[in-house]
Amino acid sequence: MTIELPEYAQVVRTLGCGLFPYRHLLPQLEESPVARRIATDAMPIVPLIDAARVRIAEGEGFCFVDVDEPSIILFESYYHQGNPLDLYLDLAHELTHLRQHAEGKDLWDRELHYVDRPTEIEGFSVAVEEGIRLGMTEEQVIRHLSNPWLSPAEVARLRRNIDQFLNSRNVI
Repeated sequence: MTIELPEYAQVVRTLGCGLFPYRHLLPQLEESPVARRIATDAMPIVPLIDAARVRIAEGEGFCFVDVDEPSIILFESYYHQGNPLDLYLDLAHELTHLRQHAEGKDLWDRELHYVDRPTEIEGFSVAVEEGIRLGMTEEQVIRHLSNPWLSPAEVARLRRNIDQFLNSRNVI
């Protein structure tokens, strides 16, 4: 099932490699309901988006936050060829990480497994909640959460952690 994305969720996919303002990829994100989930009282969405940068890099992979730059690193192959919904959700997830980083949170806490890190759980929760709002099925959610470095059991644990996070906030 293909989900028709609203205008605010359509990623501009005409850029080459380089460093760009986040707004060049998602110029209307603040119109999205996901923007309210990413923002906090201390970090409103417009200044967060305006400060955010995305580096489109050569190579294969997905995306992550480089805490040294700080910016979202988005691999060119995924940027140009990835599923449009997944790309939108991943950019929302990574923008959540940029906010967390600005708040002083440790995005790479090696003492916790990836699927148990509060920063990852919140980032994935933002993406999953938005995906479900747009019409994702549970099968599509699991496919979105799956990646080469997680086993099916770890994906299931991540999904449970997301549900616990959202239920604790009375979101679902």
